[in-house]
Amino acid sequence: MDLAERPFDIIAIDGIDLDIVMKVDRLPGYGEKIMGDLVGRLPGGPCANFACAAARLGMRTASFSTVGKDEGGQIIIDDFGNFGVATDFVRVNKDGDTPFTVILIEPDGERSIIVATTFDPIYSDDDYHQALSQTRAIHTFPSDATEFIRLAKIARENQTKVMIDIESTSHLTRQELDAMLEWVDIASFNENGFMRVAGKRATLDEARNLLAFGPKTVVVTLAGKGALAVTADTEAQISGHIVDVQDTTGAGDTFNAAFLGSTLQGHGLARCLTFANGAAALSVTGLGPRGGLPTVAEVEAFLEKR
Repeated sequence: MDLAERPFDIIAIDGIDLDIVMKVDRLPGYGEKIMGDLVGRLPGGPCANFACAAARLGMRTASFSTVGKDEGGQIIIDDFGNFGVATDFVRVNKDGDTPFTVILIEPDGERSIIVATTFDPIYSDDDYHQALSQTRAIHTFPSDATEFIRLAKIARENQTKVMIDIESTSHLTRQELDAMLEWVDIASFNENGFMRVAGKRATLDEARNLLAFGPKTVVVTLAGKGALAVTADTEAQISGHIVDVQDTTGAGDTFNAAFLGSTLQGHGLARCLTFANGAAALSVTGLGPRGGLPTVAEVEAFLEKR
């Protein structure tokens, strides 16, 4: 099947959970109990948020993931439907509860997250081939280098682009990251993830050093300070936007969705970075991981005013 004829632009691999979101005046200290206001039990997870953001931005998007046979799993599946994310490749684990997180949001919109992984999904090569042959690109949040390389090799066999998201919680060693980068088209880091894995502050020069290991593009988000990106022949760095921050959960996922979507549309690096940065800025103006996901028209209107 020709790449342009594939039914999906992007498939997001795993990275799903149910978020128990609460607003607090401050984080509790050791042994302390504090009161909080429940925002809700909201579908989340980095790759699931990515998928919803990508679909909201007009990408033909699907989730390749496993949920539990419980209320949380059904909430996630239903919400994918609300955003137009295909669930053709979503499985139900009858023996496990859906993974969940507890998210505490402070008054400035910053959040702290506790992750509860309830089971490890298992996929065969055939499972991967079936999905990856139907998409132009995949996005994943890898935590296991061996499993990721198996997935990425199958993606390459199917001429499918690979984007990964690396945060400080990934627990990957520098040796594991270097081995993974050989199989990556776009490597995206947040600032803390870049510093933890690369061991140095995120700069254009330091990001460019990672290109030697194989990725075509390296991107680093810098929270409110903006973002930077490099390829073999170009670079770009932009400042952040001042907005009314309600909740920063999912901002990086929205950024990645907008960046990959723009890349698939053939835009240049600076344009991809600018659009993604604008989308991420709008995403933090709503509560919950998907409360502020913008459309293309909303991002364009936002950028025109800047």
